[in-house]
Amino acid sequence: MINMYFASFQDLLTMDGHGIYVWSAVIISLVILVWLLVAPILSRRALLKEVARDILRERARQSSSKKSTNNQGAV
Repeated sequence: MINMYFASFQDLLTMDGHGIYVWSAVIISLVILVWLLVAPILSRRALLKEVARDILRERARQSSSKKSTNNQGAV
């Protein structure tokens, strides 16, 4: 049989008056860990969108420069 350190769930939350400090530290730590996991994913998505936009802009620039050189040769 497993013996729990705390007699009840309420005792687990309050931890003899230290619960507010313990649980706030746990919550802050979890928020930071989640941010460390999510931030690179968001940055990567933004970077991929920026690269795709740059590729489209470069293709449009190359297409317009080809058209302008073709028009100059026809004159």
